[in-house]
Amino acid sequence: MARAAADVRFARAYRSAVEVYAMQHVERFGVSAKSYAAHLTGLCCVVEHDADPGMLAAIARWLSGPSPVEKPAVLPPPRGRLTLDDAARAATPEAHAARVREWAADVWNAYREQHALARRWLEEAARSPARRH
Repeated sequence: MARAAADVRFARAYRSAVEVYAMQHVERFGVSAKSYAAHLTGLCCVVEHDADPGMLAAIARWLSGPSPVEKPAVLPPPRGRLTLDDAARAATPEAHAARVREWAADVWNAYREQHALARRWLEEAARSPARRH
């Protein structure tokens, strides 16, 4: 966050890093079914759809209101070999973005048994109509 605030070029990978970190530390950031679904589909979007902003917005719309999901009972241990520290060591914005993508792919691979679920949820999110307030 500090690097993104100091140099906007580092901010490009910020949302991706949030999703990756959340799924690597799911005991803290994926406690509810809704938060779990938000971060798992977010990670799927980051890895398989280059963090498409429209898809990320669709996830938030889909999960606003009553939760349409149930959290899986089994979570994968371990959740990747790369960490936030690996991404933080990158010296340039380009290297940082590349390292965040590697970290995301590593964590996504740890969730391979839930890829079909994440893709299904992402499809549901994409079909979700915009909600009126």
